[in-house]
Amino acid sequence: MFQTQEDIDGVAALRDFFLARNGSELERTYSAITEHYPGTAPLVENWEEVEFIFNRLFVGPRALEAPPFASVYLETEPLVMSKTTLQVRKMYASIGLESPWKNKLPDDHISLELDAALAMNHLTQQTAHKEIADLRTRFIAHMDAWVSQFIDRIYNAPSSHPATSFAAGCLNCWMKRQHELLK
Repeated sequence: MFQTQEDIDGVAALRDFFLARNGSELERTYSAITEHYPGTAPLVENWEEVEFIFNRLFVGPRALEAPPFASVYLETEPLVMSKTTLQVRKMYASIGLESPWKNKLPDDHISLELDAALAMNHLTQQTAHKEIADLRTRFIAHMDAWVSQFIDRIYNAPSSHPATSFAAGCLNCWMKRQHELLK
């Protein structure tokens, strides 16, 4: 469970970073990340360069260096819109969530999963239903199974940039904290 509003805002900043559409959005969301996570964030002088690298890592059009989809890491064949994607969609549906990008962006995209984690956290705080807490625990375990591999791909990508590596490090800190909170 998230502990503070600061935790919630930090996860929202990460969610928005990995969904950014251009250099301007990357700059804005990176600034929000640096407000919520400790450490010395690398200064960025050229956001167009970061946008180019971001697209090489997460968007395309060429083969992605760090695909942001759970199915790539959890399935035998690294494909999107697979069994994992549909399982994630079912988890969302079990608490009344549906992706606003349904059939446009796979439901197992890191940003959508971070958004679902935020929603599950909110529901867990609002209600004492054990089923919601159990679902949240299963969902974080699902994320735990693939996000570290995603982070490693970012760190080791030929096109990585200090700003994307910093965001990956912040995501790693959040995942470690979630793992500890679930013990």
